[in-house]
This record gives sequence, structure tokens and C-alpha cells, in this order.
Amino acid sequence: MMDYDTIDDVYLAGKNPEYDAAAKKLLSSKKILAWILKYCVEEFKDCSIADIRDRYIIGIPETASVPALPDETNAAGKIGADRISGERTEDTSVTEGKVTFDIRFRAITPRNELVQLIINIEAQRSRHTYYPLLKRAMYYVSRLISSQYGVDFDKAQYGKIKKVYSIWLCMDAPDDRGGITRYRMQEEPEYGNILDEKENYDLQQVVMVYVAHARADMENRLLNLLGELFVSEDDASRKKAELIEHYDIDLNENEERLVSTMCNLSVGVYVRGRESGEQIGFVKGEKSGMEKTSNQIVLNLLQMHMGMDFIKKATGRSEEDIKKLAEENHLPV
Repeated sequence: MMDYDTIDDVYLAGKNPEYDAAAKKLLSSKKILAWILKYCVEEFKDCSIADIRDRYIIGIPETASVPALPDETNAAGKIGADRISGERTEDTSVTEGKVTFDIRFRAITPRNELVQLIINIEAQRSRHTYYPLLKRAMYYVSRLISSQYGVDFDKAQYGKIKKVYSIWLCMDAPDDRGGITRYRMQEEPEYGNILDEKENYDLQQVVMVYVAHARADMENRLLNLLGELFVSEDDASRKKAELIEHYDIDLNENEERLVSTMCNLSVGVYVRGRESGEQIGFVKGEKSGMEKTSNQIVLNLLQMHMGMDFIKKATGRSEEDIKKLAEENHLPV
């Protein structure tokens, strides 16, 4: 049975579930997603950020921190006008196991409203894993295709299959040089010149985005934006000013709070435990804040409305313990 490959895979800042939850919620904002679609999804390359944000993203994007039951297609409820729901972030097959997508949503193409894109965004602290990350991405687009059966088409209605993208954000660009690499299916006649319509085979693409330090890639605004959000050591107020000045992104109160959380627990702040696996502390002085106990981490995740499954995986605590803490502090589970 397949779940998260390892719990480290889902943490952007070492073993820090709070940072991970905040980062994914921020990424699910249409204000940020519009920039990712502009630079990573071909169908939107000639569109304005405003049109992508306001016209082409369907519904309210939702994150894997609020997982859906495997037999529900539209389980996630609305959590705000600037976010997206309506897609299962958890995809379960009896024989293939479970995959939980970071952010999964649909978007309508500007040229043909009958064609839909199903897009998932995955954020990784490191591109270095014990398996080839690209193979995992290929597996994800395959699951995005196969999971349409029974939802978008039945039996032999394969013409209704929707195009899918899997976009991966890696926060450790090689040699600190950012880049975007695309992988797709191509048509290559080897004998004769028998061709088919591109829309019949160009159904899945993987886009790997390697984020370098903020302002290091001046020719690519998406890389600069992601660098400012996830790699830059700017404080929250400076990040907000940069986003408004250079990207016309005005954060609301909740989004500002997410950025502040990320600044306090930023990538590189957390030092992994050695062979014992225990936390050995934060290494950036005042920016690190106070070390939080396991109970406090659970409470913080509950306050951020994280799902039970996510909190259990992130903290190693039992469902009984989590419910008890929630009850004692009058928090919903």
C-alpha cells in the first residue's frame, strides 16, 4: 500500500509540519497559483495574471491537508473566496494504493472552454530523494489520468479524458541556479507521415521548477516570486512589500499570517537530528523563536484546520491524543 513515500517528503522545512501546512495553504491562493500557471502551463502563457486568477481557475483550490474520502469527488468544502476546492486531493485505488496530492484543482483553457486541465502542485524541500523524483512525478500524472475514470468518463468514452499537469517546486536549485524543465509526450513518425491530432496525445506534462535564491533569476519572474516566498531571508513585512511592488499581490490578513509563520520557521532554519533522529535545535538565533512542544504543534495544526490524518502523520500522535487536546482547548477536529 502506498502512502507518503516518507514523512520527510512532505515537509518543506525539515521535520516541521507547521511550515509545510502554511506553505501549502499559501500556494493554494489563486494569487500565487496564477503566476505558476502563467509560467508552467502552456495554455496560459499569453494570458494576463488577472485573467488566469479570476477567469480560468475553477472553484477554490484545496490542499492535501484536508484529505477527501476515497469515494467522494467533491468532498472538500469552501474555506474562502481566494482558494480552490472541488477536486479530490486524495486518490485511492484498491489495487494501486493511495496518493495524496499537495494541491489539486481544475482550470479551463482560454481558447476552448470545453477542454479542462487537471493540475496538481507539489512542493519539495529537496530534489534529492532516495528515488528519482521525476519518476514519482510521472506516476502522479498517470494517476491524475486514471482517476478520471468514473468521474469524467465511463466505459469506452476515452475521448473525454482531460489533460493533466503535475508541477513540482524544488527549493534547492542545483548550483543555486533556478530553472524550469518540461517533460511531455511527443509525436515522432518513424516511417511515412501518418499523424494524429495533438490534443489526442498531449494529455500529460510534468514541469519541474527549481527555485534559487530570491532575485537571482531576473529574467524569470516566477522564479523570483517563489524565491522571495520560500528562500529569501526577508522578514514578513519586507516580503509583503516585495509582493505588492513587483507582482501586484496584495496579501489578505490570513495570507500575511501564513507568511509570518513561514518566516519564523523558514527553510534552512531547522537542523535535522543526527542518528537518534531527535531535534537538536534551531540555528538562526532570534528568527527561530521558541522551541515548541509536541502538544503545542498539535494545537497549532488544529488551529490551522489541518485534517486528522495529516496531524497524525506530522506529529506521530494518536487520534485519541489529538482529540483530547482539541477538547481541552475547545478546538474543532
